[in-house]
Amino acid sequence: MNSRAKTLKLMLDKQGHILAQTETSEIFIIVPRGDRRLRPVGWVKLSLLKQILASGAVRKKGTAYVLCETYIRRTQTGANHGRANAQANQHRDLEKRDIYHPDGIKRPTRINQRLSVFYKLAAAINTDGTAFLQPDEIDAGERFAADYDRSMMAAVATQNYQGVTGGGKYRQNTAENMSVSAMDARKRVMDALEMVGPGLERALVSLCGRDCSLSQLETSEKWAKGSGRTILKLALAHLSQYYGCKPGVSAKRSRT
Repeated sequence: MNSRAKTLKLMLDKQGHILAQTETSEIFIIVPRGDRRLRPVGWVKLSLLKQILASGAVRKKGTAYVLCETYIRRTQTGANHGRANAQANQHRDLEKRDIYHPDGIKRPTRINQRLSVFYKLAAAINTDGTAFLQPDEIDAGERFAADYDRSMMAAVATQNYQGVTGGGKYRQNTAENMSVSAMDARKRVMDALEMVGPGLERALVSLCGRDCSLSQLETSEKWAKGSGRTILKLALAHLSQYYGCKPGVSAKRSRT
């Protein structure tokens, strides 16, 4: 475990806040609950503090540096998967979804949303202790997954992307019984995929919409092993712009 991961774990275990020792010192202290009356439980160099801030796991609160709520939730979620009572909580997240395989066959089944591919990726931690996905990327992926589900596109799509025309545009199914909500969601999905661009949109649909695994996606698209994570990150960065998931940044739509 590297210094960054050790510091974050210490802050999580001790409810620690990072405080400056003096105005000029480049060595910071970790104090439980930010109470200077308590004995420090750790020390952090300024260079390490900058790395932790850049990772998005810590934010500044007044004169202290504290763990971000999103990091705490992801960490606690990962720990909960190994607990005995996790099974009871998972039953509340069962939903019916069509699972698509690289052979293009659709198999309707009931899945646990909490154990979906994107849910696991949202809780994943890199080897250096940083979160794999940033809060705005997770938000964007969840919004896209919800829109894709409401759009009913999964009912007609295949792993071979037969719904994509030669010009890269997505055909709209105009079934008379399609609800207004589904049509609105479908338009958002198509706009989002158009903004993300060719290639990247396949990662979004497969991982966020169809619950394919990274290995399935890489095999079906003939991508190099391990490249799916990088491609998903790029796709989610564009998707975050489309939905306007970063605080203070307006949504950037590709169509009017």
